[in-house]
Amino acid sequence: MLKYGLLSLLCLSLNAESFYYEYGKKVTVEKISESRSNSGTSYYKNSLGKKVGIKNEIIFKCVDGKECLSIVKRYNLKDISNLSDNIYIAKVLEGSDIFEISQKLYLEDSIEFANPNFVKKRHRR
Repeated sequence: MLKYGLLSLLCLSLNAESFYYEYGKKVTVEKISESRSNSGTSYYKNSLGKKVGIKNEIIFKCVDGKECLSIVKRYNLKDISNLSDNIYIAKVLEGSDIFEISQKLYLEDSIEFANPNFVKKRHRR
C-alpha cells in the first residue's frame, strides 16, 4: 500500500504544471525540448499556442514604497541588478524551477509582478 502511495505522489510531481502570469492571467507552458540553445534559452509552447523562449532570469517589480530585495534573497537568486528604480532582473540558480520561483515571488505582497525573462525575436523594418 505504501508503494502505491509513493508511486502516485511521484506521478503527481512529474505532472506538475508550469505556468506564468501574463496581465494577471495564468498561462501554462510545456517544454518543447530538454536542450538549451547556445544563448542559455529554453523553449516552451504556451497554452496560447505560441513558442516562447525563456532565459534563466526573472524580471520583477517592487511595489512603490516597499522594500522587496530582502524577500527576493530568500529565493536564492543571484546577480540581482536594477533595470529602473523598482524593476530588477536576477539570475536563477541552475537546476531551480524558474516558474515555481516566479510564482512564489508573484504572490509576495511587496512584489507587483515577477516573470521569467522572455526572449523576443527582432524584426527588421
